[in-house]
Amino acid sequence: MPCVLDQFVKEVENFSSQYGSDGSISYVANNIIGKPNLYPEYGDFSSAYCMQSYGNWWTKCDTSFYPIEDPQPLLPPSVDFIDLRYESPVYPIRVDFYETYNAGSVVRVWGSLEGRDWMLLWSGDPQLGLKAAARIFSPPITQPHRLVNILRVEFDHRHHSYYSELDAVLLVGSTHIGNKSYEFGGSITTQVMKLGLHTANICEDDILAGIQFLLSEENLLKLIEEEHNDEKEGEEELLREEKADMPEFESKETYALSNENQIEALDMRTSGGYFDLLPEELILYILKQLDIRSLCHLSQTCKLLQKYASDPFLYMKLNLKNCWWLIKNSTLDCLRSRCSLLLCLDLSWCGSYNALDAETFMEFIHTCGRQLTILRLNNCHFVDNYCLYMIANVCLTLQELSLANCNKVDHLGFGELKKARGLSRLDLSRTRIDFHTLQLLLQHAGNLQYLSLNNCVQLDMDEVALTLATFNRGLRSLHAWKTHSLTTLGLRALACIPTLEDLDLGWALSGVITEGLSELVRGCKNLQRLYLTALRTLTDHDLNQLTSQSSQLTQLDIMGTRNVTPDAIYRLLQSCKHLELLDVGFCEQINSTFIKQWTNQFPHVEIKGGLRHQVRII
Repeated sequence: MPCVLDQFVKEVENFSSQYGSDGSISYVANNIIGKPNLYPEYGDFSSAYCMQSYGNWWTKCDTSFYPIEDPQPLLPPSVDFIDLRYESPVYPIRVDFYETYNAGSVVRVWGSLEGRDWMLLWSGDPQLGLKAAARIFSPPITQPHRLVNILRVEFDHRHHSYYSELDAVLLVGSTHIGNKSYEFGGSITTQVMKLGLHTANICEDDILAGIQFLLSEENLLKLIEEEHNDEKEGEEELLREEKADMPEFESKETYALSNENQIEALDMRTSGGYFDLLPEELILYILKQLDIRSLCHLSQTCKLLQKYASDPFLYMKLNLKNCWWLIKNSTLDCLRSRCSLLLCLDLSWCGSYNALDAETFMEFIHTCGRQLTILRLNNCHFVDNYCLYMIANVCLTLQELSLANCNKVDHLGFGELKKARGLSRLDLSRTRIDFHTLQLLLQHAGNLQYLSLNNCVQLDMDEVALTLATFNRGLRSLHAWKTHSLTTLGLRALACIPTLEDLDLGWALSGVITEGLSELVRGCKNLQRLYLTALRTLTDHDLNQLTSQSSQLTQLDIMGTRNVTPDAIYRLLQSCKHLELLDVGFCEQINSTFIKQWTNQFPHVEIKGGLRHQVRII
């Protein structure tokens, strides 16, 4: 007999972002494992899963990464994802999201058995303007004919006003034992939805009873007969449509025959029909508007379109992140002959669960990587030391490299990047790079302008700052969120980099840094974005220094400070005319009354703080 299972997450397989640090229990992805422990409470709880970003503030700064051009993405781009493993494979009936803070960021749900052949179960837009309350979100998923034990959930929180948090994710499904139930699973699950057995308010006993009825021999025979009748009706309808089209076809044939001389003349000039009458540049311009899957389909229609659809001009910029579920070893093998002019490649999120291997990737880079200037490999877990060796020795014109969350690379692989002397952007967030290897790399990267080291816990940031001040005086952006050991010494070193515009030191600073911060804001007068999150010792004096020196400031985060007073915040708002974002959440002396007053008086500034549910003290 079939069995209906209610399963909560057993293991987190992969994720792109988390607010907490590895090894912590606060705001990390592993908090989504197991039964809900917060719902139906609503608020900002450290025992929930929270992603690192919200809104579009991270993209507004001049130093932000820009997406690689993709004229027709197969699905709207999302921001983050998490992969959830369940103990028993099932045919999904329902997926429940226990959202406990700022709900509405889930936009897609995928299902897979062991990470192969991903199926889109549900897709939708971000939900905005929801009531400030915990909820169970149960999107109307499609009913696949294959077993699922891994879900990939995608998020888009670019339009949300603050962080979103999840408590748990429930997967309800049936084991559907037997060939008949597998063959007619679509009809059965359609009836499940008609009977309402997939909704959250139906108990397990009712679901089990309904499934047993739907899988009974009598009901299965009825389904077979209905499908046979549907097929017969479909064939008859198709025949009627073909007959209806006959007069139109005959009239076109008559018209063609009346212009026989013109057609013969055309045949003498061309073997590709009317396409050969168009300039090659125009055909390529038209094809450039297609997504990569459409190009592959088009190349299978005829030899002429295969020639045009394989033109390297169409494959100079590839954003494969937007179709990650389609990318396999065979995909790169197919593209290898078309990418001789490849300049930009985004493979982020691709290749998990052995869909791609290091050998195939290295062959692709060896063939197509000599002109690459941008390469993004975030969450590409096939990337190892050998891959970085190939990149460093082949991609000699590389200017941007992103390796966030690539956990197979150690000092041997990172050390190879000293050969990439032209790098201007480098993202090593949440990797295992150590200081001595990074120091060697920075000494050779004299053109470096953008460096991201978020969550690189093996680094001593004072030492990193001293190295940057010595070898990378043109740096414009440094992200060191959730790193360690940045003190006044490090701030004084960063003050020697006058080009800094974007500086994220959230959760990285320790101790009293008054003198170091004063020197920083005096030395870096072009600061536009400054994040000092959880700097408990920040004072009014520090803020006054910032107010007097940083006239170009557009974003400031001082969340979690204890000593800053409302008067200092008010002076800052009056002086910084370009300010767009100010986060004073969880500041002990700032309450919601001040937030309301400032919001009314400075409508051009989005002020975060004064929240009813403030527990983000970790």
